[in-house]
Amino acid sequence: MVQRLPHLKPSIGIILLLSLLLTACGESGVALDETKSFDEMGWIQKQPIGFDVSIPDSLSSYAVYLVVRQNNSYPFYNLYISPSILDAKGKTIQKGLAEAILYDPKTGKPKGAGFGDIYEKKFLVYPALKFPRKGNYKIQMEQSMRVDTLSGIVSIGLLLEKNERK
Repeated sequence: MVQRLPHLKPSIGIILLLSLLLTACGESGVALDETKSFDEMGWIQKQPIGFDVSIPDSLSSYAVYLVVRQNNSYPFYNLYISPSILDAKGKTIQKGLAEAILYDPKTGKPKGAGFGDIYEKKFLVYPALKFPRKGNYKIQMEQSMRVDTLSGIVSIGLLLEKNERK
């Protein structure tokens, strides 16, 4: 004998509670989470990738992560990138050089998570970046690998997380 469950009618209270829980579980400290993909040709050296970000609070610091997704045709074990922070007028307020290790240099084993021949790894570029004032900024990433076109890079992402004040 098959027992049937009574039909449940969703009440407004249950729906509000579930929506509140889903909202509370969201990533409120994330100021930017964006990815830019490349075509089959690759990442051209003189074409930086730009990410626009709005900073509502100049007192907080932000952790800046670079998320690299590459495939097995990437010819190097590492990736040098030059991050730049530009203000709303386009003036560079900070520039640097960072290295991301994508493969173990001895074994060739990819770092990060992967599925098939595509791997993804997140790298901390700035642990506590402070913006001089609230407003709009652009974070640019330029590849610095001494080749005109860098093949094997599928996409580059930027994750900007607000650090907790202590």
